[in-house]
This record gives sequence, C-alpha cells and structure tokens, in this order.
Amino acid sequence: MLTTENNKKRIVFFIGQIGLGGTEKQMAFLLRNIQNENCDYHIVVFNSSPFGDLKAELMRSKVCLHFIPEKEDTILKRFRILFKILRKIKPHIIHSWTIHDNAYAGILGKILNISSIGSVRGSLNGTGFNKLPTIYQWASLKLVKSIIVNSESIRNELIKYGISKDQIILIRNAVKKYNISTKIKVPDHPLICTIGNLRKNKNHELFIRVIKNVSEKYPNVKGIIIGQPVKDEPCQEEYLKSLVHSLGLENIINFMGFQFNPIKFLEQSRVFVLPSFSEGYPNTILEAMSVGVPVIASEVGGIPEIIKSGINGFMFKPNDLDGFSKAVLKILQNKSKRQAIVKRGLKTVNDYHNPMRMIKDFKKIYEQR
Repeated sequence: MLTTENNKKRIVFFIGQIGLGGTEKQMAFLLRNIQNENCDYHIVVFNSSPFGDLKAELMRSKVCLHFIPEKEDTILKRFRILFKILRKIKPHIIHSWTIHDNAYAGILGKILNISSIGSVRGSLNGTGFNKLPTIYQWASLKLVKSIIVNSESIRNELIKYGISKDQIILIRNAVKKYNISTKIKVPDHPLICTIGNLRKNKNHELFIRVIKNVSEKYPNVKGIIIGQPVKDEPCQEEYLKSLVHSLGLENIINFMGFQFNPIKFLEQSRVFVLPSFSEGYPNTILEAMSVGVPVIASEVGGIPEIIKSGINGFMFKPNDLDGFSKAVLKILQNKSKRQAIVKRGLKTVNDYHNPMRMIKDFKKIYEQR
C-alpha cells in the first residue's frame, strides 16, 4: 500500500540516458501523467545524451534528477556512486528502465533491502545484450525481483531464458493522442518516411531499395531517413549514402539526421516504413498510426502484436523487397485502401495503447511493493 502524506513512497528510476529514444519517452510520459501525490520520484541517469534530452520536461514533472559523473565510468565506480545516492534517498523501490542497468538495481536492492524492478523493452537479440559478459547477462535478468516488458514476444524470450512467468509483468507502450490536423500542408510529391538510428539492424538499405522501386512508377516520390549515426557502427552512414549515390537517388532520398520532433515529418508522410531485422515494441509505429499514417513493417519482435497485416497495416519479412515495394505502391495507388488502413490504425492505438491503461498498471505495481 502507498504510504501517508508525511512519509511518501520514494521511487528511484535507473536509466541509461534521458535522450529522445522510445524508452525515455515512455518514462517521461508516465511521469507527466501519473500525478501520484503519495510518491516522490527520482531518476538516476547513467550517461549523457548527445542529441538533446528530456531534462526540461522531466523537471516540469517535479522529478529529482541525479547524474552520474562521466569520469565514474567503471562498474565499481558506478556502484559506489549509486550506493551513496540510494543511502541518501532511502527509496522503497528501485525501477531500472534499461536492461543494462538491471544488474545495478538487483544487486543494490539486495544489499539495501529495497524492492527492485527491472525492464526489458527490446529483443534480447537486438539490444546489445548478447555482447555483455555472461555473468552480467545473468545479473541483469536474475537479480531483480520482477521484470517489466512491453510485448508478448519479449515475455516469451525471457521465459525461454529461464525467467519465471510470475516475475514478468506486461505493460504495453502508450501513445499520446494527436489531433489529426487538416491544416498540415502535405507535399504534392509522395513522401515515404522511416525512423531509426543508422544501424545495420534498422535495415535502411532495404528502405533505400524500396524507394528506388517506387520511384520507377512515381518519379516525384521522396524518401526521408530520420536518425543519427551511432558510435559503435561508424561506417554505416557512409555505406548508406554511397548506396543512395550508386542508385541515383541523391535528389530523392534525404538523410535528416537527429530530429527533436519527428512527428511533424510523420504528419506530412503518405507511408511509414520500418524494415528492421529485430525490434521490441516500437513507439514509431504507434506514433505513425496515431497521426493517421499507414505503416509497413517487418514481421519481427512485438510488431505482430500491433499490426494485423492487410487490416491495420502491412508486414513482411525483413528481406522481402518485393513485398515492401508492392505494399507502398498499393497505398499510394488505392485511396480507399489507404483510408481503411488509417482508420483501423487509429482504432488500434485508441483501444490498446491508451495512456490511462498504462498509468493504471504502473500505479498498481508501485502500490503492491
């Protein structure tokens, strides 16, 4: 049960960074809307965010932020800093929002006798998890008392890993309800959008080849790739731009880099394409649906839990260039089909990704600990 006014329940979140990624947005969205006067929330941030962050928004939510200094860059140094922070706050709950920080939550929870919650918000095969030392993988999943996931597919992965069903809590992502504006100026040319950092896993190469195929029937088509290069794959940007050049698409495809507000680009798009090799439960699909943009995505991870192919979007295997290309053309050529997909996509986000449902689920978890 929640504590009294004079002795609020203190909840500490661990998170890798407070940039503009899907996990960070979901955490900020929760804190902005949970409005629980019986709890004090603290966030411990492990790393800096090079492309902008949510600091100002989180401060407006009356959250206390604690930043681990960059010089404290080893596991032992971070344990020491975290131990000091937790001893000062005396939290009732530690909730790690990123899989890489679950181990800290689990170990410190046991040492300080604090209830610990971990998170897995992406496939174990697509989060860098497999690159971690075996002992760290074990600690990230086995030492927290419970683990929150956002899709059935991730829950099934954890069960295969040996995590008890009783430890796993499913809370699906929520999406803000946008008013679809008729005032937005949609370009005369068809605009096709994809969003994702410039990683091989995001399969931007297929997106580029899809645009090439579509341009043969729609010479005025434009494609945009929203996402920044990443340090651990420094050659990917050069490779993709070289591919665009070799296919003669320099005047058709634009690399937009990091964008603080990708929604404004989605609102102008005719189609959103997400051809990733692996995914968790992507916010970008929900955001596209919420602004009335048809989605064509890979049949991987938690995406089949969102899209019913041919009903509220389309799905194909990540290497199915022909399938992706034909689906884009179908949406561009068939207005009634596009409208039906849009209508059902809006129903999907309204029925299954309602913010109030997510907030209620998190409140229940915190009340029970």
